Amino acid sequence: MNGPVAATTPSFPGFPLGVTVGSYDQTFDLTSAATYNNPSFETALGGTVASEEAALLTTLASDETYLNIHSSVDPAGEIRGILALEAPEPGTFLLAGACLAGIWFRRRRR
Repeated sequence: MNGPVAATTPSFPGFPLGVTVGSYDQTFDLTSAATYNNPSFETALGGTVASEEAALLTTLASDETYLNIHSSVDPAGEIRGILALEAPEPGTFLLAGACLAGIWFRRRRR
């Protein structure tokens, strides 16, 4: 199911144009109105950045958000990439827990 389109390219900062290969890595501020550049998305969600952010985060959490790149070769969409929220790896939590346990144990011995 396709939802409203939050932004259209090439308005993303640093997005490569006119290339045949490459990568794009960008962190977006979801609280900034500049992140959302599609007027129909803004209107559909009440026109506030907070409502746009909430809608985008909801679809990100349910793996329904993607970036679709259109080209003159395939105007319907040549490349589609699923967007994801960054989350710490489980090992990060294990390491942090072990460190906290060690600190607690050391302080308790004193």
